[in-house]
Amino acid sequence: MEYFFLTVIILILLVGVFLTFRFSSKKELRKDKKNYYRKEIQKISDFPSPSERIMKYDVVLHHILKDYGYSGNVGDQLKAKPRVIHDLNTIWSLHKLRNKLAHSMDTISEELLERKAEEFEKEILRLL
Repeated sequence: MEYFFLTVIILILLVGVFLTFRFSSKKELRKDKKNYYRKEIQKISDFPSPSERIMKYDVVLHHILKDYGYSGNVGDQLKAKPRVIHDLNTIWSLHKLRNKLAHSMDTISEELLERKAEEFEKEILRLL
């Protein structure tokens, strides 16, 4: 009887270790996906409007995080604190700016939007 309980405990520990490694390891994007996203980012970088670039970069961010295995909308994905993101606070602030552009009537200077669009592009490329 003692061996049975010992065996069950060992099996539970092994399953726990397996699940920990299975779901905590950093997923890699395939090379073709990385190339696809780089091309999309290049297309977006040619848009004249920094507001439009920010909106589109947020969409690309969503798809990249989805490909890394994070589900939900961008907010949900960021709440999961993806290990692939180097500077989570920066990405959060860029996503919040996107939300402000989409939902607010506030005016934001073109200079600031231009800087933030460039920053967004740089941060997304770091994910690849």
